[in-house]
Amino acid sequence: MSRNVGSQPAPGAASVLVADPHALVLEGVGRLIGIEHRVVGGVADGESLVNEARRLRPDLVLCEVRIPGIGGLEAARRILGERPATQVVFLTTVEDPAVCARAFALGASGYLLKSSTSAELLDGLKAVLAGRRVLDRRIAGGDPAALASRAPLAGRRPRLGPRAREVVRLLALGHSMKEAAWRLGIAPRTVAYHKYGAMAALGLGSSAELVRFAVEAGLLEPDSPGATVAASRMSAA
Repeated sequence: MSRNVGSQPAPGAASVLVADPHALVLEGVGRLIGIEHRVVGGVADGESLVNEARRLRPDLVLCEVRIPGIGGLEAARRILGERPATQVVFLTTVEDPAVCARAFALGASGYLLKSSTSAELLDGLKAVLAGRRVLDRRIAGGDPAALASRAPLAGRRPRLGPRAREVVRLLALGHSMKEAAWRLGIAPRTVAYHKYGAMAALGLGSSAELVRFAVEAGLLEPDSPGATVAASRMSAA
């Protein structure tokens, strides 16, 4: 369900659809960018983002990477697959360069952090709408070309089992351990067991690296083994 989160900018302003799981962020960002742009709605999950983008046909989509459901990256892939002219900009807490690289590979035009100032966000959107790619200066020095030098994590061994893949996928999509446990029908401590077991097996030192692994391993893609199992369970929820 789309929310009215914007204001009344000048006629001819670019239309923007905002996606974030937190209502305060939706409202605050909507008011901020609504000064210069026409905010046509706000959504809290990936499926709603795809549906509203299809219905509203915004000039620009501003979304968090970690949103419930299919996640921001998969939502962007679907939106850009249907309407390549849409500008997609991520405004996120995920600072991993590999996730940024994946976002740009999917066709995103910008990747900014939520620690950005209001001026940085507005300037970034203006640059994207002018046809330029924008990367937050705190990631790879703000140079999208430098992202390619990141060593991949997805090739690390051993491979994860089906349940661990499901857990990692849901956590990477932004679900808490409690939410992942509910969706999978297991105890939160079992989710924690699989999460930290996967991190130990892969030699990862943080949740951010686990998200990066999930992106590089294709766990967020709809045709991955973990995605298929998780999606069937989620649809039944």
